[in-house]
Amino acid sequence: MDIFELAIYILPPYVVALFAFGVAYRVSRYIFMFRRVPVRRRQRPASKLLAGLVKTFLDPLIIDARMRKSDFIGGLILLHILGVIPLIFLLGQHVAMFSYWFPPYSVLRPLSIPSSATSPALTLTAPLKPASEMSWTFVESVWGPLTVILNGDLLAVLAMLGVSYKIGDKLWRAYRRVGHVRLGDFAALLLLLAILVTGFLATHHLPSGDIVTYRFVLGTHILLAEVLVAVLPFTKFWHFVFGYWYGKLHEWYDLKYRRGAL
Repeated sequence: MDIFELAIYILPPYVVALFAFGVAYRVSRYIFMFRRVPVRRRQRPASKLLAGLVKTFLDPLIIDARMRKSDFIGGLILLHILGVIPLIFLLGQHVAMFSYWFPPYSVLRPLSIPSSATSPALTLTAPLKPASEMSWTFVESVWGPLTVILNGDLLAVLAMLGVSYKIGDKLWRAYRRVGHVRLGDFAALLLLLAILVTGFLATHHLPSGDIVTYRFVLGTHILLAEVLVAVLPFTKFWHFVFGYWYGKLHEWYDLKYRRGAL
């Protein structure tokens, strides 16, 4: 049994169990540590409550865009919005894998993002042709001209740039002693970078095209992704997955809904 078989056939149930345990632990902390403070509720129109909900989520993004433009572009735009989010959920290979484990996910297959703007949507068994041999005919995709942007190669590069920026930003903050920088933050970011790099290499059948190397690189990519999923509730990425959304909903509920703040 090689690393590919280990990652595909053995580890998934354990990864899901560890992830579920971590989620249950983190959510239970929110539930049991919640303290409801009695306040006299101020009535507000539903339209203002809805506008307040939207504003509660947008305010930190607007402030970040104004005050920390580099972090807004490198962290939010490149790393998340144009990086890991579409790569994880819509890349053709990932859609095929998720559909294998969870068949209803196949409804997203028509929205799959191809590996490259000039290569087929799935390149799991054959390496991409060298640039000199490619016809450079754009792939037919539901995304149409947007395939120039919405393709695995470009999104992976953007994500790697984004995570590299975050690592550099953390190093700079640690050097200047600005804020609290945890060792776990570096570990999570380096793990994500390794996942992106090995995924890019596996897609292009690098560093060599033989099946043994390909299975090793692809297996390493999947194994590292499983490690990240298993520990995700205890990493900085939990804030983006759950903490931010819960925190803002709680802020809206407490300040806008209960207290009637403007």
